[in-house]
Amino acid sequence: MKLSRRDFLKFGGVTLIAVAGGTVLRALDQGVFSVGQGAAYEPWTNWRDAPTPTERIVAAGILASNPHNSQPWIFRITDSTIDLFAEPERQIGVIDPFLREMYVGLGCAVENMMLAAEAEGLSPTLGLMPDPTDETHAAHLELIHSSPHPSKLYSVIPNRHTDRGAYDTARSIAPKIFEEIEVLIAEANLHLFWYKDEAARAQFSEVAIESVEALIADEQQSMDSHAWWRQDWDQLQETADGITLDAQALGPITPIAKIFPDLSRQQNDAAFVKNVREIMLPTAAAFGILAVRDGNNSTQRLNCGRAWERIHLWGTTQGLAMQPLNQMCERVDREIQLGIEPVIGNAVRALVNDDSWHAIMPFRLGYPTQKTNLSPRRGLGKVIA
Repeated sequence: MKLSRRDFLKFGGVTLIAVAGGTVLRALDQGVFSVGQGAAYEPWTNWRDAPTPTERIVAAGILASNPHNSQPWIFRITDSTIDLFAEPERQIGVIDPFLREMYVGLGCAVENMMLAAEAEGLSPTLGLMPDPTDETHAAHLELIHSSPHPSKLYSVIPNRHTDRGAYDTARSIAPKIFEEIEVLIAEANLHLFWYKDEAARAQFSEVAIESVEALIADEQQSMDSHAWWRQDWDQLQETADGITLDAQALGPITPIAKIFPDLSRQQNDAAFVKNVREIMLPTAAAFGILAVRDGNNSTQRLNCGRAWERIHLWGTTQGLAMQPLNQMCERVDREIQLGIEPVIGNAVRALVNDDSWHAIMPFRLGYPTQKTNLSPRRGLGKVIA
């Protein structure tokens, strides 16, 4: 049957409306118009609203930096104590085979809780890994009434976010900033290595991109990483965890990316490598690596997490952007687990250039170029046992 121009326009108009309507429905389903909204994001705004001091302290803890936004924690509280436990079900697989990142993330939560306790007028006494018979028992806080001492770091807890976007290449970091960051590290057995000049940044970047490429080429690491990807809005609101498109700092293209069909694992991997190579590494003003004496010591890992959270919070007060770049350490651990040639292991050792220190937390920093969106968080009802 031959269609007239009028019939074509009539049927074409219906088709366009249907397509437009489908696009709107997809946009609604994927939360295009609801960025940072819903139950999964409420912990960022209601963190001071819980009825008891210990609950408010935990509410600060759950806003901490953590691996793959897995939030690997569970809390037990009384009126005067808080116990923090690792939640093994939230371990991120062979991305973190020896739980290095899990304990760093738990240490980040500890730091937030220490700051919140002081702000609440409670003097905290902290014990790390307090039970030799229970490796999941990460920390015990004893709380004694004192005078409130809210700090600048405490006040920016809900403003600290990982910035995965481009940093401002026109702004360098003043030497004083590096010095003040180093002063923040009070923990024993912890050292910060800087990569600031062009040659050092290039060396760091070479190891970082080689690590990312090796990670996505490892089928199991790729799958375990992708398991934490949350593109479906309903799933995101239910689990209140994981990695989201909104938090990727894609800028104006984020709504379009959310409307398109979900990317496959391989497409996500390719996009990530591209972002690392073209955005994350070349726009960084500097890189750092936090290193410990014993990379297998959980107390030292926890202390590294405390220091990282403190550094990131302080950076937030200074308008700095920061992002962990853990892939090189993830590959070091994976090479050890598989018993294969330590290609990345040797490269990381060359970066540190001191065998008495073991890299545990690489990161980048600079000045942001755009607003960073929130990541979902599990509320108190999901994390207090």
